[in-house]
Amino acid sequence: MTRLKRERLPSRKVFTAVAGAIAEWLFAIVPLIVLSIVLSHLQHGGDVLESAEWSFGASVLAGQGVVRFVSGLVKGQDLSVDRVLLGVSAALVFVVVPANIVLALVLMNKEADPTKHLSSLMVTAQVSLFVVASLLFIVAASFGHLWARRSED
Repeated sequence: MTRLKRERLPSRKVFTAVAGAIAEWLFAIVPLIVLSIVLSHLQHGGDVLESAEWSFGASVLAGQGVVRFVSGLVKGQDLSVDRVLLGVSAALVFVVVPANIVLALVLMNKEADPTKHLSSLMVTAQVSLFVVASLLFIVAASFGHLWARRSED
């Protein structure tokens, strides 16, 4: 059985991949920055964490992370069905589905009584999902970039 020697990635390539992912992520948080500025201007700054934008953003970032992950594997021609299924399944089960459930609950709560504040559990859940989705996106997008680049080298 021949074992292939794994190349250690140069830190410059890793830095470039992570920087690219963070650059994309920054555009994903623009609506949250705008929301924060507007609500603060209206003296409702405390309502920022109750906005459905957090759950929506978590769902979109996790979905984009899955796309970048799979795209990198396919471009890199290093397609391992098990690896793809694990990555996609984990993202769906732990981030995308919960983020969409929380999004639906937040929207239902606001529709039922717009003056009622969200429970601290819902606020914590949606902000936590956004943080997890952000990390997932940055890691998945970076790996996807690195795998795709390996096929070009």
